[in-house]
Amino acid sequence: MNDTYAGLLVPDRDTCNVVNKTKLLLNLYEGIPETLLLNVISWFFLIMLFTLLRQQAWDYGRLALVNSHGENKRWTQLFYAHGNVGGQLGAESSDASLSIDRGFFSWILATWRLTREQILTHSGPDAVHYLSFQRHLMLVMSIMTFISIVIILPINFSGELIGDRNSFGHTTISNLEPDGGVMWVHVFFAIAYVPMVVLIMRRASGRNAFKTAPTRTVMATNVAQPDCDKNAIRTYVQQLFPDVGIDDIQLAYNINSLIKAAEEYERIVDARIYCEVHRNRDREPLQAKLSCWSCESVDALEYYKDEEARLAGQVSRLRASALNEPLGIAFITLNSAHEAQHVILHFKPGTYRDWDLSFAPAPSDIFWEHLSVDTAQWYCKWITVNLVLFLFLFFLTTPVIIVNMLDTFSLTKNTTSQISKISPLVSEFLPTLLLWSLSALMPVIVAYSDTWLSHWTRSRQNYVIMTKTFGYLLFMILILPSLGLTSAEAFLEWTIKNNNETYRWQCIFLPDKGAFFVNYIITAAFIGTALELIRFPDLICYIWKLATAKSRAETPHIRKSILITFPFGIHYAWMVMVFTMSTVYSLACPLIMPFAMTYILLKHFVDKHNLFFAFAPSNMISQGSGGKIHSTAVTMTKFSVILLLSIMAALAGVREGRLNVRAVVLITALVVTLVMFTFMSPIKKCTTKPLSIVETEGAAPIYVADVLINRRIVSDSPSHLSYGSDTTMDIVMNDAGRSVTA
Repeated sequence: MNDTYAGLLVPDRDTCNVVNKTKLLLNLYEGIPETLLLNVISWFFLIMLFTLLRQQAWDYGRLALVNSHGENKRWTQLFYAHGNVGGQLGAESSDASLSIDRGFFSWILATWRLTREQILTHSGPDAVHYLSFQRHLMLVMSIMTFISIVIILPINFSGELIGDRNSFGHTTISNLEPDGGVMWVHVFFAIAYVPMVVLIMRRASGRNAFKTAPTRTVMATNVAQPDCDKNAIRTYVQQLFPDVGIDDIQLAYNINSLIKAAEEYERIVDARIYCEVHRNRDREPLQAKLSCWSCESVDALEYYKDEEARLAGQVSRLRASALNEPLGIAFITLNSAHEAQHVILHFKPGTYRDWDLSFAPAPSDIFWEHLSVDTAQWYCKWITVNLVLFLFLFFLTTPVIIVNMLDTFSLTKNTTSQISKISPLVSEFLPTLLLWSLSALMPVIVAYSDTWLSHWTRSRQNYVIMTKTFGYLLFMILILPSLGLTSAEAFLEWTIKNNNETYRWQCIFLPDKGAFFVNYIITAAFIGTALELIRFPDLICYIWKLATAKSRAETPHIRKSILITFPFGIHYAWMVMVFTMSTVYSLACPLIMPFAMTYILLKHFVDKHNLFFAFAPSNMISQGSGGKIHSTAVTMTKFSVILLLSIMAALAGVREGRLNVRAVVLITALVVTLVMFTFMSPIKKCTTKPLSIVETEGAAPIYVADVLINRRIVSDSPSHLSYGSDTTMDIVMNDAGRSVTA
């Protein structure tokens, strides 16, 4: 062995922990067996808790909101239910009955039997594409798992540099001679993974895109106030394009205050209807609390009638005021999508009318209340939010900092033995669980901060949340720990100071670093997926709203208000992050792959259940640029092979202390891969070209905010509704009818 780099092969643990406090696990196999055992036990109890909660309800989670049959519902029915689908849940048979199976674990079989057609009809095309993306990841990860366990693990195990057969380091690439010939096997598979990931994942990018016609409505922004008139806009467009027919023109208005008042009015009307139905059935009148923190109460029906009269006048005044405040945004609906494209391509802004034209997003995709945020204000908010978020997450809440705080105590001479003797819960399981918890909180912070940014469309907001969350997760959970750095602050110090440079390079890619990521994925696979099934944040939000409601009559509106669409952006980022982490360490630490495969299998099952039973339908993919979130998720998988080549090249050079042939080959492959991904992207786009598709028949959507359309029809009797109905009125009438007949 070459003496010049022999000392780099097995760096001293105590020395490394002075600079890089990453020796988190102390027991056999770096605590992996204990972590796995504790996770499986926790997963079992969480699944049992979910099943018990679900047993309290008689029908499917989201269907509990909208089904008009059955007995009174409990609070658990919004979140948990069980049963089996009887009959085809298709558009042609929307009144198909649901046969209820009261088996304790029947929800598992019901979820397993869900077909693509049922998910498409019930949850929308976004859910179909998302689940297809997961199945493609399963194929890639199953191949990697086979290679890691059958080929790479025996090769790593054949070395003699790290410990014995009972040591986790004995299974890693650090156990092999840095100049050994078997290292070329790792090089071969690192390069071979690039075309494999591309060829498989590119099929997930465009094959399942729903080929719907683009909107034939043009969105014009930067319209001057004097031109905010439908007749003036129609005349100007027809002068420029005399051969184009205009079907409709609508203007956008400042409706911020109106939306808040309308939401409050909607809540009051729902409660008033509930009280009337309750009283008409000769029941005792409901009481409403004037304050959540006092015992004083009044007659609920009279209270809601008075509030309705007050809010009705307020809404009318705000609606009239909003119609006098156009925002300089117009929606011009033409005769066909081809005419809309022709106008967009050939419109040239003049000196007087400097309009910006683009295809309009679907009305359901627009945040109408956000259109009043002008460009300058939006960029100021963007700079403020991202600067605060960057400083907060980058320097203060890097999960590794918290984990290293535990490590600081456990590695002191006075406490090492005591910490090790307490239990695996402290020395192995708790640090990984803490890291997972903080990294799970980070996407929530990103999502809430981006909500304040006031994006114009839901698809754009989802897309930004996905890319930003993935970037932070990639840097905080994978890149910094892989470099042996405790935080971003340490990264900056390292770039400035060179006094610890030798130790820093020596401490990269420690064997227990791979074990740390194995424990992380184990926690995400078991506890993480089980918590996604229970959905504690939604449950806490629901209970809080029930506790602060003025009366029981507000319960139906609360149920309706918390029914949201699946947060595709967060889940895409989280899932691709785990895929990237497992790919990067699949060769250096092959034991990570079986647990990564377990994660994607459990994640697929849980998401399939939640998409069908817990969330509202979503159809971003058919709304022009709305499908960008799906194609970008596929594109993000390219980072896995790029980082794999980077780390393998760095490992080859660092361990030998010089630039060897393997490092040159890997660097060359990395450069070729980057060039290919940059200039010859092999990943197809999910969006469709307007000229290559056939337009769908039917009327164009109306580009008017719902609060500007007074179309509420109040009925005195419950109406029968199908499984897909989810209007507030239907829910109010059915809930009230059931509660008074019980």
